[in-house]
Amino acid sequence: MADVSGNTLLMAVQAVNDAIAALDSRIRDGSGDPLDDTDMLMSYTRAAEELRSAYEVARLTSTNLPPYDELVESGET
Repeated sequence: MADVSGNTLLMAVQAVNDAIAALDSRIRDGSGDPLDDTDMLMSYTRAAEELRSAYEVARLTSTNLPPYDELVESGET
């Protein structure tokens, strides 16, 4: 894996979480293409899982990164 700073991971986690929330909202209100939005949601969810793993590793060596669950509002990703 490429060497990515903890701050960059923090920002990526938040950005992916925001994308998941937006897609979830579009699926719920029917404003987008359900099939495409569901596929994208699955892709972002997989990305969130990978980012969480990388973020947790980064937290082991950095004292200034907050816990993962504090970065995501719902704690779902």
